[in-house]
Amino acid sequence: MGAVEADDEWALLPPCTRLWGPATTRQLARLLGAYLTLVALGSALLLLARQDALQIFGLGLLLPGAGFLAHADICTSSGIGHGLAALCSLGAFAFSLLIWFGTGNLLAPPVVWLTSAVCAASMRHGAIQGGLLKVVYASMGWAALVLALTMLAWFAFARRQRRLDNGYLDQQRGRLGQVFTAPPPRRGELPEMSLAHLQRLRFALDRALQADEAFEGFEQRDQFQTAALRYQLNFLGYGLALTQARFTPAFTGYARQAQRQLLLKQAHHRVWAYWALENRWGNLRGDPDPVARENIMYTGFVALQMALYQASTGCTEFSKQGALRLTHPRGHSYAHDFASLTASLTRAYQPSPYYLIACEPNWVYPLCNMMGASAVLAHDAQHGLSEWRAHAMAFRHHLEAEFLDGMGRYVPCRSARTGLALPAIGGAMPLAMPCYFLNALAPDLARRQWLLLRRRLFDGGGRFRRRAFWPIDTGNYGFSRASAYTATALAAAELGDESVAAHCLAALEDECPSTLKDGVIHRAKASVWAHGVELMALAGARDGFRQLITAPLATAGAEEGRSPRLEGLRYPDVLVASAHADASTGSLQAVLYGGLGDGVQRVTVSGLRAHARYRVKGAGVDQVQADGLGSVCLVVPLLGRTCLSVSPLEAH
Repeated sequence: MGAVEADDEWALLPPCTRLWGPATTRQLARLLGAYLTLVALGSALLLLARQDALQIFGLGLLLPGAGFLAHADICTSSGIGHGLAALCSLGAFAFSLLIWFGTGNLLAPPVVWLTSAVCAASMRHGAIQGGLLKVVYASMGWAALVLALTMLAWFAFARRQRRLDNGYLDQQRGRLGQVFTAPPPRRGELPEMSLAHLQRLRFALDRALQADEAFEGFEQRDQFQTAALRYQLNFLGYGLALTQARFTPAFTGYARQAQRQLLLKQAHHRVWAYWALENRWGNLRGDPDPVARENIMYTGFVALQMALYQASTGCTEFSKQGALRLTHPRGHSYAHDFASLTASLTRAYQPSPYYLIACEPNWVYPLCNMMGASAVLAHDAQHGLSEWRAHAMAFRHHLEAEFLDGMGRYVPCRSARTGLALPAIGGAMPLAMPCYFLNALAPDLARRQWLLLRRRLFDGGGRFRRRAFWPIDTGNYGFSRASAYTATALAAAELGDESVAAHCLAALEDECPSTLKDGVIHRAKASVWAHGVELMALAGARDGFRQLITAPLATAGAEEGRSPRLEGLRYPDVLVASAHADASTGSLQAVLYGGLGDGVQRVTVSGLRAHARYRVKGAGVDQVQADGLGSVCLVVPLLGRTCLSVSPLEAH
């Protein structure tokens, strides 16, 4: 899907004919019905109960902390204390909403609300103050009126904004060449990393090439939100895969091993232990298996990591049944693989009220679903299936109907149970990232969203607006724009917007300067997550991600030795800046650097014809003969940028 669409097409925003989509309207109606039931119950206790405690409890059901207002005033210390208790209860309820959002803890808000009502009722201070009920109900009535008027005003604004946005999109048709300036990759190109690029790559390689149990160099903040360890593993893996696919497709060795190690680390219990808690307090279920149901933030992300690993290396290890085994400390074991992960995703689509799948229990993130859908599409492409085709239209329909706000932006997330959504906060990054993954699923939507975002990134004079980028690093909650710049540069590179990509990377270097230490470049102000996204951006090319998902470069044939490839290199002794094979001629072109300085290194080239003779440039010999397994070992003197080529002596 999508890969066949013309690059000069994009969709207009759907007309705004209602405040919310059908599924959201149903969920909001249920939420309103539940609240009105609570108000009716509270009112019945207030008006009919004969006991003061029951009346106060009923008052507490109307609003969080309202029960303490029964004896609140500003004249006595006791009354002031009750007023403060009401404010504290309201604050605790607000905090419980944050807990609900951050960890999927569905129990927190109702427990805090009911606890405050019970606590207020247990304080025996006599009957409710006269006139309080009139004030409470009048306040609720005015609040309802203001809310209704606000929604009507927002609806009128949204309808007008949609018309203006679509008019703006129509105006862009004549200037696409000025926006998407990067040419698509051309056949025969041999992209190469610079030495500085290789030194940035070492940041990821050093962390990936540890033992499975080791997590040195990763950040430990929390396991529930964006700083979680699993996301660091994901995006470092994505960065390594995209780098290998573009620059070193004819190199296996430690490039493949690094990706594999990051996937195996996903099976470590410390990475997925969070789900036992989230499933218990969000779904009221005790199953700790993170793949069993609605957990796209693990299932979808790891499935995409497997997809990119297989597409960039040709290794099908994780397509074998039970290749990823999750073992609980208590002895339980859960065997999964690429197919089981994508099957878990596709099973969850139709039962969901939004068709899209929840991440934390109850919260549906469009971005996470785009990543999971990309994994399903990649699985189809790699295995000759068409599973995604059965879901593509419904996925797109619900994405457009339920998750666009009045300004044409995808909301960050929406509650599946209540219909409530978080506003589109966070600056450019949460608007840019969907464009990247949508380009594989629906390029016309990706280009539309990018054009709408792009106008926010420049002022009237054409100057780049750094204030459009959120000053908090998503990957560790530190104060830096690193994640915002890298994520926006990533989307710009995928869509071919060279100007925005260059502006973002320049701003990144200015605000989060690079530091070179022991041959490794890192940014002290940037999270591990941001480093991974930067690698993805540096490996980006126009439609590069889309092509890797829909038409993987590597196949199982690469594993069987049907084309030349580099192997047997020691890391970091030899750094591979470029490695490309020509299957039609049986030749190999590579560029190498000495990671620990210049010197003589041994390099293995495999995938050659058994016993055939080859011409060599860049090594200590001019000609070699492959052994019976189609391999040769070369002694290569590394002196700065070193070119190595191996080509057959005779045409065949």
